[in-house]
Amino acid sequence: MKEHSTFNRFVDKLFNMKIMAFIVSLLLLISGIFVIALGIKGIYLAFLSLFYEGYDKPGIHIIEAVDTLLFALVILILSGGIYKLFLGDSETFKNTAVLSKVNSFKDLKVLLWETLLLTLTVWAALGYFHDEVFQYEQLVLPASILLLALALRFLKGGNPFKNEK
Repeated sequence: MKEHSTFNRFVDKLFNMKIMAFIVSLLLLISGIFVIALGIKGIYLAFLSLFYEGYDKPGIHIIEAVDTLLFALVILILSGGIYKLFLGDSETFKNTAVLSKVNSFKDLKVLLWETLLLTLTVWAALGYFHDEVFQYEQLVLPASILLLALALRFLKGGNPFKNEK
């Protein structure tokens, strides 16, 4: 009977929301740092391609590296947001420009949504540099970005078709 009680306490502690949020936040932080390293490697290789032959289109490599770093930013914002919402208090990240404004899941969602829109825009633009032949299927991603931007505007509480000054 004592083993069952110890097991139940272990399971209760394991599935404690604060512990799970800490683990998820930590894993996201590690992933974000890894993606930053990939972005730095991409920038390094892009600058090498400027000086050595055998590499073509160094601008595309730089844009790919910037897109990788933007994705790392999304991961780090998600990590910090989860940490602040589950483990932090009002003073957590008060000196940072971005995460100091996150006080609810809606704030985090809007912040991630804006960052993802920027990342998708860079990724969509990058697709046009890679392709030599353009097809109408390539308009799906820009149309999706436009719809996401309109939905974000509605979520923030505004009419995207009305000129607000």
